Amino acid sequence: MDGLPEHLIHKILFRINPRSLVNGDDALHRYLNSHIQDPYFISNYFPPGLLQISSHGSNLLSYQRYGDSRSRIGVKNTSTECQILGSCSGLLLLFIGDGLCVANPLTKKFRFLNLSRLMDVLGENTKHVGFAVNQTTPSFEIVHLFEAKKLNETSYEFEIYAGGGDSWRDSKTKITCQSSDLDNRMKNPVYLDGSLHWLRKDGGIVAFNPKTHEARLVPTKLPDELSLTALFTASDNKLTLVSPTKEITNVYALQDIKSDPKWVLVTRIQNMVLDVKRPVNVEAYDGRRLVLREVRKKKGVYDTVLHVYDLSADKWEVMGSIPGWCNSYRDIIQFQPSWSSVVGLDETVANCDDDKSISSLRSIIGLIDEEVGRKRTAEVEEEEENKQFSSKKIKLMEKEATEEEESRLQFFRITREGEHVYFD
Repeated sequence: MDGLPEHLIHKILFRINPRSLVNGDDALHRYLNSHIQDPYFISNYFPPGLLQISSHGSNLLSYQRYGDSRSRIGVKNTSTECQILGSCSGLLLLFIGDGLCVANPLTKKFRFLNLSRLMDVLGENTKHVGFAVNQTTPSFEIVHLFEAKKLNETSYEFEIYAGGGDSWRDSKTKITCQSSDLDNRMKNPVYLDGSLHWLRKDGGIVAFNPKTHEARLVPTKLPDELSLTALFTASDNKLTLVSPTKEITNVYALQDIKSDPKWVLVTRIQNMVLDVKRPVNVEAYDGRRLVLREVRKKKGVYDTVLHVYDLSADKWEVMGSIPGWCNSYRDIIQFQPSWSSVVGLDETVANCDDDKSISSLRSIIGLIDEEVGRKRTAEVEEEEENKQFSSKKIKLMEKEATEEEESRLQFFRITREGEHVYFD
């Protein structure tokens, strides 16, 4: 298959179930498996979507794909309360029952692990937990940031769980700086260029590399017009702040992070579909899509609507309403499904006995797997319909061409007969 063009290989892979390629160990399996890890293939085969769950944990969660404003919202009920602490490279970091779980909803592989020594009960401190996937190893890492405040100083310590190990380790790295709380505009620590980043209210950014254990405080000054509903994220290989107003969403990128870090305005997006009388929240941004949450009031009833802006198409669309059971304190997490295979995820839900945690994990995995599968089924059915339509059209054109040829021949026969009679 080495001689096949890339687009033909992708077309073949679109027609088969990549799950059959993940565990193969021959040369063909390894060759095709390298293609299903390609970012282009992933983004086209598995369009990203939004997971929604109440911030403080819930037995209910939903998942909806991008790309179709009419697409249904899948909802699942879990056996025990869950929280979503982060996502990276197709993996989810979950808090289920009284422990953590790393899982890939497509391969159905997972790993449960205990909380760290300093975590105790997570509660509202979920933003202290960072999640990263190192694609070169490949392996996952979980980092717990521990704050110790004393007078006007804050010390930061780090606990690390690496996927290749079986326990938490205390890093010897410790940094101390002027006190400032973590910024609430940070949903989760942002993983970029091998480091996790925590945003502080004074604009400083705590950066920690889980491989090298290097840590530092990046001093920055937040933009003056930054809104209270801004989002701290990453896009185009830059740390990013996305700040909405009623009319415009401003996107800032952190430039020269190692030498002279500054927030620079890089994009302004007009909020064309929103009610400018009401505030909006940024829920997701990745450089390709912007997701805004708007609260509308109609006949005394509040309705929360998600709007998606496609930057390349310069187009807004309504993604749908947020389920009523998901209260005002909600987490909306952008999730990109992937067949990522990492060290440390060895168990599969099919081989486990049921308890509340496993049952809840099955529900979460099933929710995403079903929605992804429904997308692929719909695309295959649409392709088959197009093929059937094309086939019918070709047959009709052939029939019309045959009838036309017959009519033409008949005309010539009649003409020649007429000519023969005339000359006789």
